[in-house]
Amino acid sequence: MIKIGGHVFPEKEEDAKDPEKLARLAKNMGYTAAYAPAYLTIDQPDEVRRARKAFEKEGILLAEVGYWQNMLDTREDVRRKNRDEMKKTFQLAEELGAGCVVNTAGSYCEGEGYTNHNPRNFSEEHFQDAVEMARWFIDEVQPHKAYFTYEVFMYNSIDCPAQYARLVKEVDRKMFGVHLDLTNMMRSPRELYQGKEIVEQCVRLFPDKIVSSHIKDARLKRPAITTMIEEAIPGQGEVNLTPYLKELARLPQTVTVMMEHFKNEAEYLQGLTYIKWLAKKAGIMTVGS
Repeated sequence: MIKIGGHVFPEKEEDAKDPEKLARLAKNMGYTAAYAPAYLTIDQPDEVRRARKAFEKEGILLAEVGYWQNMLDTREDVRRKNRDEMKKTFQLAEELGAGCVVNTAGSYCEGEGYTNHNPRNFSEEHFQDAVEMARWFIDEVQPHKAYFTYEVFMYNSIDCPAQYARLVKEVDRKMFGVHLDLTNMMRSPRELYQGKEIVEQCVRLFPDKIVSSHIKDARLKRPAITTMIEEAIPGQGEVNLTPYLKELARLPQTVTVMMEHFKNEAEYLQGLTYIKWLAKKAGIMTVGS
């Protein structure tokens, strides 16, 4: 079963901190899943409960709480601070009843781990750091609802189905989950056209661990001699997204399928309309369809 969601765009600044309005916006968009409100923190228990109830009332599943600071920052004080905030975000996800907390596994650099890259990110050292971090966060938080996940990412050691399968095995924790992003596993022109094979491999390797996913299209930039892969709104790229939806929908657990990186409400509605059209055409049942 899949639930589809994305970002919402409140008209007034104060509405961005009103969970009832955010939940209604998500429902009015046609979503059945949503990102956790960005203003929430674990030290606001009343607000956290209010938000959880607001989204439950509208039948919207909170898919994920994201924390995107670099947990492998090479400055020790910054790395320590980021990991502490990651733990708090994980606790927030658990209290919200969200499906997962998500971050990338990080980069050996100063600053953002998803835009500043380093060759050490592909080392065994990076992989083992990812294993130990996941174990530590799960053991510290002791979650029952929210899974700890890394978003699969082309710029570090968790960049393909085989590596994620190995990670699942080595972390060896019940509440470690998989966060898929098909576009992020497309590291070459060959893989851009092999989306069906990639997602089938994921479902074969760790079917019971997939809890959340991102969805967007992709295309090769033209003209270009070297490989440049650009994200695109679903339906405006070159990726066959039907197998992605089909494989996730046939899993017994609920998997959230979240759009991201689009500019405005119109683009999200465009993406949602296309995704629902694909699902209907392929006979895929989505919650709320």
